[in-house]
Amino acid sequence: MKDRDIPITDIIGLEEEGVISPRFILDSQDALPKHITTAVMLFDRTPDDEIIKDSIVFYNFLAASVSIPQYIYKDRIVLSYAPLGSAAAGGLLEELIALGIKEVFACGSAGAIGDIDTSNFLLVDKAIRDEGLSYHYLEPSVYVELDEDFTQVLKNELDNLGIKHITGTTWTTDGFFRETKSRITKRKAQGAVSVEMECAGLAAVAKYRNIKFAQLLYFSDIVKQEIWSGFVEETPSIRKKISHLVLKIALNL
Repeated sequence: MKDRDIPITDIIGLEEEGVISPRFILDSQDALPKHITTAVMLFDRTPDDEIIKDSIVFYNFLAASVSIPQYIYKDRIVLSYAPLGSAAAGGLLEELIALGIKEVFACGSAGAIGDIDTSNFLLVDKAIRDEGLSYHYLEPSVYVELDEDFTQVLKNELDNLGIKHITGTTWTTDGFFRETKSRITKRKAQGAVSVEMECAGLAAVAKYRNIKFAQLLYFSDIVKQEIWSGFVEETPSIRKKISHLVLKIALNL
């Protein structure tokens, strides 16, 4: 069997639009006001009350068995809460783009797999494509690059705010329970310092749709070949801190 016969590496139809469009799914949903073109995408289970008081719901993203409110924050940016995994989060991104979003700053958690200081945030420059969604948008490759200029803008903001961070590669996988010793070793050799479940897919959608995309990650656990750390106790407070941080940065863009 040739590689191109394997569905995930089959490039047929990459240049075509899908039969189902985001605009069709959204039906009568109004587009965003023209001055709102930036979205912050978070992966929190429970929205922060301090943030929500300055937000209004503008539509609900329907992800099969759940309905997730999407907000307009301070009448300036979209505050988007995303579901787990690149396929679902990528579907949300498609809808946001159809509604008028032109740049997205995503922020979520990741497992550390490199020998790094996990008190730093990780500003992603590229993602290893070990998931399925990106192959429906881009030809097969090991990596997908994130928007270099937009990432640099965000780096400058982090520097100005004195936020500790590093720039590096993340490993995006669909298989949370299939992060095996051999795969971890290989991804580290390919440069990955973190592992998560959305970045490569979101970056591929953004590249295909020609919008700006960048992602900031915080470390919620440590994934070693020998043993998993479990989720660190400080995760909820880190999540709250970074949610406020990224909204502040987005308002300055």
